Amino acid sequence: MPCSSCFFRAGRSTFAAVSIVAERHRTLTDRRFGRRLLLCVEEARPLVQAAFVLRFALGALCTLGSGRPPGLTVLAGAVAWWAATTCVYLYNGLMDLPEDRANGSSRPLASGRLDAPTARAAVVALAVAAVALSVLTPRTTVCVAVFLVLGYLYSAPRGAAKLRAWSASCVTTVATFVTYLGGALATGSTPSVAALLFGAVMSLWVGLIGAVAKDLGSTGGDALAGRRTLAVVRGEAATRTFCALAALCLAQLSLAGAPWTTTPVPLTTGALALAVGATLLTARCLAPRAVAPRSPYRVAMATQYGVHLATGAALLLGM
Repeated sequence: MPCSSCFFRAGRSTFAAVSIVAERHRTLTDRRFGRRLLLCVEEARPLVQAAFVLRFALGALCTLGSGRPPGLTVLAGAVAWWAATTCVYLYNGLMDLPEDRANGSSRPLASGRLDAPTARAAVVALAVAAVALSVLTPRTTVCVAVFLVLGYLYSAPRGAAKLRAWSASCVTTVATFVTYLGGALATGSTPSVAALLFGAVMSLWVGLIGAVAKDLGSTGGDALAGRRTLAVVRGEAATRTFCALAALCLAQLSLAGAPWTTTPVPLTTGALALAVGATLLTARCLAPRAVAPRSPYRVAMATQYGVHLATGAALLLGM
């Protein structure tokens, strides 16, 4: 029969094991208010936020034409769009928690550094701020409202667009195009052909390539969450091939359309940058399996930045 000291030692060991488990799973949330706000911004993916602000700015610059810098109304509209984008992607982070955790994401919500109640409160505050700021540029208010609705539909608790490849691409494409349209309307002028063409090509780039390539390497968690992405349904090899073909087609469309606009040199400059990015993306997509799964997505994002910065610089320099 075991002695009392054995029971004591066993109980102490069990208590120590429970303590270790509790320590591993205790909340990591930072209680400082300012720090939690920064974590909300981090959760909403700052690189994506910057990309949306660039899209808004290019919609305005293409409408203004070469050599004409944007005014204060465009700046106010850009801040409103930043608030709307942060709101949408923070909400997406809340709705993506199960698959993010399954995929081992290190983002603030999935890692426990940011608590859900703070994130939910920030979503509401950012939505209100976005609509309120858009009043300073009244022609963009409808665009902001449409963008917020599309963001909700993408991640909605029931019937979310993100669950299916076709609906995710459609919502992402329209939301991106609305961003360019909002920037063009913020100038107070009618959107130019250059703004509409540039916006259409780059919106398709986001919807057909960015929205599809970002799922590479996440098929395990996505399938667990019931998402029917292209990578889940058709496999990662077919997804890479699709992204490569779509990138090359969009680069050709951009090069063919640029000379027919009122600002051919800036748009041709951007089209050349897009062609370079499409070539690099194709090489990544068709590379051996040893290449990092999310590499095509990173190239797609970098290409967006390159195209927008090249086109914007050419417009501001009056080329």
